Amino acid sequence: MDKSNAYLLWFEQLERKDVDIVGGKSSSLGEMTSKTDVPVPYGFATTAHAYRYFIDQTGLREKMRSILAELTDVENSELLSSVCVRLRGAIMEQEMPQDLQDAIRSAYEELAHKMNEDEPYVAVRSSATAEDLPDASFAGQQDTYLNVHGADQVIRKVKECYASCFTDRAVYYREKQGYDHLSLALSAVVQMMVFSKAAGVMFTVNVANGDDKNIMIEGAYGLGEYVVGGIVTPDSYVVSKDGMKLISVSVNEQDKMLIRKPGGDTMEVPVPEADRRKQTLTNAQIMELAGYAKKIEAHYGCYMDMEWGIDERDGKIWILQARPETVWSRRNKEKKNEEKQIVGSMEGAKVLLKGLPASPGQGYGKAHVIRDPKDIDEFKDGEILVTEMTAPDWVPAMKKAQAIVTDSGGMTCHASIVSRELGIPCIVGTKSRGEAAT
Repeated sequence: MDKSNAYLLWFEQLERKDVDIVGGKSSSLGEMTSKTDVPVPYGFATTAHAYRYFIDQTGLREKMRSILAELTDVENSELLSSVCVRLRGAIMEQEMPQDLQDAIRSAYEELAHKMNEDEPYVAVRSSATAEDLPDASFAGQQDTYLNVHGADQVIRKVKECYASCFTDRAVYYREKQGYDHLSLALSAVVQMMVFSKAAGVMFTVNVANGDDKNIMIEGAYGLGEYVVGGIVTPDSYVVSKDGMKLISVSVNEQDKMLIRKPGGDTMEVPVPEADRRKQTLTNAQIMELAGYAKKIEAHYGCYMDMEWGIDERDGKIWILQARPETVWSRRNKEKKNEEKQIVGSMEGAKVLLKGLPASPGQGYGKAHVIRDPKDIDEFKDGEILVTEMTAPDWVPAMKKAQAIVTDSGGMTCHASIVSRELGIPCIVGTKSRGEAAT
């Protein structure tokens, strides 16, 4: 079949070489489904062709080009926001062509039949054709929608994924990376929902220093969005690749989690008091995850960044996505030292706080505490960004920072990944009791 002209493709029809057709996330899910025995929730992906068809059939391309021409200074956050609001609004105002709607509706109904479920709950995830590449992560730049129910909602969320190509953070990031906005295309993954009682991220390389002898796993209660978003400081586990031994466990207190609502969508609830200081994963679950990580790395032949979830219904572990790790995969560890040059002597310095070394290095400047995202425009070049959490929306401010300090977040949250990619020293999870770095 000619995959490049299809509106959508099932996971078993996809391989990792299909990035131009369905983007990095979708092609990787297809690769794992079609080429490995790693457990992946089943689904399908709309194609780049479907996105371009929507843009061209609705006459959006020239309108988008005209609006983008007004973005003369991406560092002007007010202008950036205004342009992006208009771009997203232009997309959402257009009705999706009927034949594309019908294709998505039919695939959702077929998914229900294949899974033997009536109107199954699904996750709808964005997968851009320029994301998850070894030289750029695009971490968190487009949107994900969890616990979506019913064909009409799936179709709407696909269109919202299209619109999320033009969030402030996505447009800013593409500008800085030199990607053309109108050359981008987006695939939407429609994937069976895992009702996660615990979820998280894992890497096959130490993201702080490039040591590839161990597997790093981070996990928290509930759905994984609070881990990748840096909203909670997850537990951290380290497993050696040689001998597959659990060599480190760091348990961090968790007081809130994101869970699915029974009728669709998600909500935040408190973690039960009895569970807040307990290890999120059993040792057996840690080792099972590490086994999947080692198998995925061997298959891809490079360092990998993966997301996982454990279903509350049967305790089954699922791999939700996998992508090449984007910092150490392109860095020659033997010849480069990425730490910032030390300014002055640290001898006798007073340690004010400790946290997790999301992006090692040193910087100095005026500490600027940002308590609310609406105040982010007050942040100045050369300051130290101090906040509750970093998130993808904060990338413009992060790029100005000499260093970043956050109360929450783990080593593998999206903001930590981006700070490493930008080469900015970053400490996260300063409220945690985990292994610390000053």
